[in-house]
Amino acid sequence: MTRHETACALGATVLTSAGTATAFHHLWWETSVFWALALLLAEGAIRERRARHGRKRRARTEAERAELAARGPAPLPVPCCQIWKSSEGAVHGADCTRPPAARTTLRDAEQRILNQLDDDTRDTA
Repeated sequence: MTRHETACALGATVLTSAGTATAFHHLWWETSVFWALALLLAEGAIRERRARHGRKRRARTEAERAELAARGPAPLPVPCCQIWKSSEGAVHGADCTRPPAARTTLRDAEQRILNQLDDDTRDTA
């Protein structure tokens, strides 16, 4: 917590205690004033904390973006085996490094759905 947040939280605590003390003496006007001021100070502490968190988050995001920009473009994927270009998604050779789920062939219904999606994307392009 920053000093401003600490001061607001401490002030809210003191005003809440003062409001509670006046409530025991049935001084309702003063009680409501103390509690209202305590709520305002608590809201100020929350607003300051959110603003600080937002500044930190923005700075972290900008640093990550700068780091990614400094790295340059992502490298192209490496071939997984000797027949990776000519297989068109079919099962590859024994030396294939792709995970088994990526090497399976599609069923007819799945292939039809994929072809339909491909046609739809060509129509909109």
